[in-house]
Amino acid sequence: MSPRVIVVGAGPTGLALAAELAEARIDCHVLERRGTRAELSRAFTMEPRTMELLDMRGRVEGLLEHGRPCQHPPVGDESGYLDYGLLDTGFPYSLIIPQHRTESVLQDAAQRAGAVIRTGVEVLALRQDDTGVEVDVCGPDGTTTSERADYLVGCDGVNSTIRAAIGVDFDGWNYDDSVIMGDCKLRNPPSPPDYARITKRGMVAVFRFQDDTYRVIVFDHEKMKLPADLPLPLEDLRESCTAILGVDVDPHDPVWLSRFRSSQRHAKRYRVGRVLLAGDAAHTHIPSGGQGLQTGIQDAFNLGWKLRAEIEGWAPPGLLDSYEAERYPIAAETLRKTDLSFRFETSDGVGARLIRWAVMKLVRVKALQRMNLEHLAGLTLRYPKGEGGPWQGRRVPDRPTTRGRLFESFRDGRFVLIGAGAGEWADRVAEVELTEPLARRCPRVVLVRPDGYVAWAGDEAGPALEAALRRWCGESAQRYASREV
Repeated sequence: MSPRVIVVGAGPTGLALAAELAEARIDCHVLERRGTRAELSRAFTMEPRTMELLDMRGRVEGLLEHGRPCQHPPVGDESGYLDYGLLDTGFPYSLIIPQHRTESVLQDAAQRAGAVIRTGVEVLALRQDDTGVEVDVCGPDGTTTSERADYLVGCDGVNSTIRAAIGVDFDGWNYDDSVIMGDCKLRNPPSPPDYARITKRGMVAVFRFQDDTYRVIVFDHEKMKLPADLPLPLEDLRESCTAILGVDVDPHDPVWLSRFRSSQRHAKRYRVGRVLLAGDAAHTHIPSGGQGLQTGIQDAFNLGWKLRAEIEGWAPPGLLDSYEAERYPIAAETLRKTDLSFRFETSDGVGARLIRWAVMKLVRVKALQRMNLEHLAGLTLRYPKGEGGPWQGRRVPDRPTTRGRLFESFRDGRFVLIGAGAGEWADRVAEVELTEPLARRCPRVVLVRPDGYVAWAGDEAGPALEAALRRWCGESAQRYASREV
């Protein structure tokens, strides 16, 4: 049987999307060019909002098992640290976890739900019409075959074959400076295990994984003009760390070491007909704070339920187009912030050093620290307001309900309605009663999308709620059945 959706790329974005679709009983195949998973992984953190989304589907436990919470990330002056405990979330920390572990957990979730993961498979070309997408693929044995699906999603990274095939421009630039990064053990690790220091020579940041391996990130002003493809001997890493820190951390037994040169690029479009883009295929930037991984997984949560609605036939007009409309501005803002972060961390002038000194002092102020952390954690991301009132598009925090936790109500991928009955939409909407307020001055009745953002909020049920249900959930089951007859 042909899959309803083909996902190209088995990175975090593609696997998260496959799990979303498969759990909704949408037949999904993931095609991955790599034969084996690489242990080289630039992304190594999971932020609170991403963990909240995964918690809504019951997938976060595997990540917590393989990750180490970091509640107090360093700011770069040895004694200054941020405090994730200031945030209103059930995950008040950044989770330190290698990307290959994240991919393993997400792949297990996708396969348990029924997704088919095929490795060593390369997409050579694609064609689409009004009813579906056809791809030519080369299998591990070199045989070329054609496959068809209702939709195809390119999650195949910066050098996306799918993006090129649909003719979408990938605008942006490459940075001139190269950065040193790697995973290794340290005989003389700094204390605490999550440590960063910025000096005149550059910056070193060190984060310990769950085992005794460390992620080491180095901005060495004396070596940043070296070619990114120049091999990185262990001794070069050691020399840079010693020069910046003033102490030898003595790295050894590297898992991988690399110089890399980042780029800032953004696809002009996320959708062309029945082909869509997500993750690094749609946007890429420096790996600051793991924002690329967060943005990609959040792409998957936004897109998954909308594809489901289209395939099941109840999607209201324009729903699938709202994926680009909502996610494009989020990625654009992330690109802007990560660019500022990179320039802040790497600039070498006297003025830049003064600004860094001032920022490291100001960030100790709790109000400013909370504001900064809310952005980093993804808790301030919101979608545009509309007819749903001023609360539309806001993130929903977890709260206790009469039957457990609010996030548990999202496990089956339905909408959640707080404070009212779903009526004819009960097949697509779960009804929930909270035992604590959702937020200060929040209306009593709230319709929440399957990806955990407010669709509509009002003080009472009535015609406005019914209009919101029709706007977001399509025709009710009763009316949809009447139309089919």
